[in-house]
Amino acid sequence: MTVHRSDTPEDILSEAELLDEPGGKTLRLRFEGPFEGRQVTWLATLHALLEPQPTDLARQPVANYIEIGAAGPDAVPITVGLPVERIDPPTVRKAMIMIRRYKRLRRGRHEYGSS
Repeated sequence: MTVHRSDTPEDILSEAELLDEPGGKTLRLRFEGPFEGRQVTWLATLHALLEPQPTDLARQPVANYIEIGAAGPDAVPITVGLPVERIDPPTVRKAMIMIRRYKRLRRGRHEYGSS
């Protein structure tokens, strides 16, 4: 297990345990955040939904999603499909902020928007 620590104290990534290296199509991480009125440990899997395309080709719309599973003994699993080609550190930061700030998160799969 790799624990990412940033040189910048306010970097949100310093609050996460990255379980995979950034830059691929999928990244797993563990971090704390609110859910259903309490603090939980999220076991998150982020998926990049876009394939690299030449700039002259139009992208197909893709449904982004959040899927929250049943809580396990140590964490609540959450899977997030994002409209990006790879999961890099800025994408991880944005996903963590989104999960922590989204007030109406609920269990199950919820699709939203399209690119």
